[in-house]
Amino acid sequence: MDDFDGETSKRNPVFCTLVNAPLDLDRDDLGHPDHPDLWQRLLADRRPVHRRGLYCPDCLTVRGVSAWMYVYERQGARIAAHHNPHHDSHHRESDEHKAYKERYARAAVSGGHTAEVDAVGADGRRRTDVLVTGAGGKQYGFEAQLSYITAATVRSRDAVASADGITTVWHTVDAKAPLIDVVRWTRADDLPAAAIRDDRDLLVRGGVRTLDLQLCERMPAPCPERRQGSCGRRHPRWNPRPRQFDALVRDIADGSYVPLTVQAGRALHRFWAPAPDLETYLDSGGTLAEDDHTRQAPATRSATRRGRPRDAQCVVDRAVRRKRRFEHLPPRDGGDALWLPAAGIPVPIPRPPLVSVREGVCSAGRTHCGAEARLYPAGWLCDAHRPGTHRR
Repeated sequence: MDDFDGETSKRNPVFCTLVNAPLDLDRDDLGHPDHPDLWQRLLADRRPVHRRGLYCPDCLTVRGVSAWMYVYERQGARIAAHHNPHHDSHHRESDEHKAYKERYARAAVSGGHTAEVDAVGADGRRRTDVLVTGAGGKQYGFEAQLSYITAATVRSRDAVASADGITTVWHTVDAKAPLIDVVRWTRADDLPAAAIRDDRDLLVRGGVRTLDLQLCERMPAPCPERRQGSCGRRHPRWNPRPRQFDALVRDIADGSYVPLTVQAGRALHRFWAPAPDLETYLDSGGTLAEDDHTRQAPATRSATRRGRPRDAQCVVDRAVRRKRRFEHLPPRDGGDALWLPAAGIPVPIPRPPLVSVREGVCSAGRTHCGAEARLYPAGWLCDAHRPGTHRR
């Protein structure tokens, strides 16, 4: 067949605005014999992908979004790939994922905020499960990530949202999820869709902490830094604090809970905490770690990807690959308290106030009783305060 007859290509569908028609990558002429050397022209186009005029017709039909594509060759095969593979709405969302989106939106609206489900960025590069506009016009993107996703992928998606001025809240149901402490996160139990959708209590068990400043001298264990004795300072301890799901969504949108990134040893920890706890932590001398997406990127990533074609498979294949399990991964959220280096200057040990003792005068009470007294091993005391008076 020499002329394009609308036969569906076996590869990713791709629409070309240059010819204002779909392309058939199984044909030498792409189904458009009136445009010779069309394939070479597309390969030679080095403009930004969103300006090359190639997009996925399925994404346009399903979501009304132009998901941009690019073409290349691999071992002689012609391939069209999505520029942003995470725009993978071709595959069916799970009922649990839909339930989370409904509950996110309902919780935000109940707090007086606006919520947009499946919000797409102006350039089509970002799709947020639920975009909430909170206090002061600040935007939060609530993402229910229930399937497997690599740390590099979630970091990349988080950076795209951050570039749009969105603070993303990633939600998982597994303590082994690679996204934990890589991005701002929360964790709840793995529940069925009906339990998520209902207005019953849904407890967020991970990703939320509260501050406890403990004086080293009053700790039951030795100094966590010196491993012996005490240092005379206060140690910040961030304790896990389970929080009701809907209340946490409203608190984040209100600004009552804020994201923190702290460093303990070589590890970075990201979590949500009450805003007053953050102020107390900073006032006591605590420090925050630099929350930078580029800092987390592996140094060899650009070198390994340079000159190598991107993944050619359609998003349906990506969805299959994301069904990997978490069983063989080490737990990242153990639910333990997080100790940080001692904050602030050494705190002096409080000394009891020195008071004068007069012979024959009762010295009981913060203000001395002053009554006539006798001398006891505990000091000069009157009959009302003498030892044993209050025993039953």
